[in-house]
This record gives sequence, structure tokens and C-alpha cells, in this order.
Amino acid sequence: MAKFNKILVPLDGSPNSMRGLDRAIEIAKGGNAEITGFYVFHLPLAAGIKYTAKMKDEAQKKAVKAIGPAMNKTQKAGATFKYKTGGGHTGSEIVKAAEKGKFDMIVLGARGIGGAKETFLGSTSNYVMHKTKIPVLIVK
Repeated sequence: MAKFNKILVPLDGSPNSMRGLDRAIEIAKGGNAEITGFYVFHLPLAAGIKYTAKMKDEAQKKAVKAIGPAMNKTQKAGATFKYKTGGGHTGSEIVKAAEKGKFDMIVLGARGIGGAKETFLGSTSNYVMHKTKIPVLIVK
């Protein structure tokens, strides 16, 4: 089995992302890997919309709500935790962060949608899995 030293775990505060974190902790503890929690700020997509101070404050609160519990959980388990943030399209930001940071693995909690919804909407895990060369573990 390959040794993973740096694991990227996208976090959004959902139970699904925390399941991904739980699996990353198991992997990290087995090989002393470092976990980096990654939160993506959702920026306005429409042209002409300004990112206001209120929007920035709300986004920051969501990031803290997602990263704080993950940091506590990881540290209580005895694993090393760092965090990063990005802004934009979630899937592409995850791929960019993983490649730029030279991560050995990406661990994503799956949302669990399937069938027609996934066909029409796509999914972050599907996007990441197909756009990166870094190993991806999707946790259901």
C-alpha cells in the first residue's frame, strides 16, 4: 500500500464531509500523515455582483463552522491538522489546491445523490475524480 504523507479533505460542515474526515484520520494515524482541511468560499457567479463585506462575513462564519469542529476532531484523534481556503467553483478549487500543495490523496465525503440528479447536476466528487491525477477516496 502506498504511503500517504499529505491528505486533502474538502470540508463544508456537512455530515458527509465529516465522514470523509473520519476516514482521513484513520489513514493519517496509520502512517503519521498530515491532514489539510479545505474550505471553498462560494463567490458570486453573475457578472457585476460585488462581493460585499456582509457576504464576506457570512462566508467567514461558514468556514469557521466547517473547519473548527474538523480541527478539534482531528487533533483529539492525535493527527496533524492544517487548513486552507479557496474561492470559486468547488471542484476546480479542490483540484487546484491538491495539485499545487502536492497532496498524496484527496478524501471526499460523498453526498449520496444518484441517478438522474447526478447526470444533470454533476457532483463535486465526480468532478474531482475525473480532473485530477491524485488518488481520490470517496467515502459514502
